[in-house]
Amino acid sequence: MRDYFMKDSPIRFSYFIDGDCVNDRDGEAIDGGILLPLTVEAPAGHEVTVNALPAAEKEPGRYTVSVPLRGYRNAVLAEDKTDGTECRINLFHMPKTMGRYRLSSDDNILFLQDLTEKSEQYASIFDHPYLAVYKKAHDLYGAKVHLNLFYELNDEARSHFAARPNYFNLSMMTEKYKDEFRQNADWLKLAFHARAEYPDNPYAKGDAATVTADCIAVLREIVRFAGPENISDSTTVHFGSGNLDVVRALRALGFRSLTGYFTLNSKGAPSVSYYCPADLVSHIDGRDFWVDTEEDMVYGRIDKVLNLHTLEQVKADVRTAIEHPHRGGFVSVMIHEQYFYPDYYHYLPDFEERVLSACRDLYEHGYVGAHISEVTEQPHLRDFAALQ
Repeated sequence: MRDYFMKDSPIRFSYFIDGDCVNDRDGEAIDGGILLPLTVEAPAGHEVTVNALPAAEKEPGRYTVSVPLRGYRNAVLAEDKTDGTECRINLFHMPKTMGRYRLSSDDNILFLQDLTEKSEQYASIFDHPYLAVYKKAHDLYGAKVHLNLFYELNDEARSHFAARPNYFNLSMMTEKYKDEFRQNADWLKLAFHARAEYPDNPYAKGDAATVTADCIAVLREIVRFAGPENISDSTTVHFGSGNLDVVRALRALGFRSLTGYFTLNSKGAPSVSYYCPADLVSHIDGRDFWVDTEEDMVYGRIDKVLNLHTLEQVKADVRTAIEHPHRGGFVSVMIHEQYFYPDYYHYLPDFEERVLSACRDLYEHGYVGAHISEVTEQPHLRDFAALQ
């Protein structure tokens, strides 16, 4: 397995690893970039440089220097001039992640079934009470909303509702609201999540062919009933479930970023973390984003799942994320659709307040709604100030 932390290298960076993404919380903003303090571990008494800048040995075996990063992807080279060893990493400067937040929801399909089966009742998609919550978050607090979709509502998922809903899949979704979806595509995005809610962890041991077929099935229907403008190139795969074959298949389909919990469960095992090993998960847990440079995939940490814990704990956890020194530049909050419905066996009557409270708190702390693609993508040449 790849040595993300260069444990066996005689010279290595103390905190940052290849693929880390930085913003103003990590260093000092300078014209066109950031001045980033770096610490390198090497044998005591050696001469060490980083990008040709001399590093000072503040304590035995630890060398510090501030290095300017200008541009999106920055190659950073630490060299031990005494013994000729070196260490290379890539750091990504993402200034647009500062003061931004995203609201996402997983496990979505029920509102689409309801819009289809009661299309005469709903003149607008936002007449549906579930989507009305997100419209309110957008109108009041500038939220940009991302909904990850199942392809079908299968039998096991249906069994968790007192008023057992009918079977439904996305091919049955009405096209009545296509124009309205397209008109709101700037803030409301849709993406693939999984074939269905069950089984759990569907792609942990999956293969490229299966996830590709499931993903195309969802995306094809989104294009049909909502338009291509609504498709996001970011997603949270169900259970953050995906081995390398699965992730490579998603990258080949055009997905640029994946989000997850990137935390360890009570047994110390990675949870909702794709293929990442425990030590890497612990590292990503302290960052907004990380890029696997070998797979060309951006990973983002979800800071709070709004349907977990009490409302008061949710509020406290959102504020903790805001205050985090390295994870508070971009704050990602998420909820699951099924908790909205009164006949669901884990119904949350305060679903709307959980969503609006998180968005309100972020808004009042100066955060602006953003899609992940808006803050993590490499700038195009035409966007540079010198070319304006």
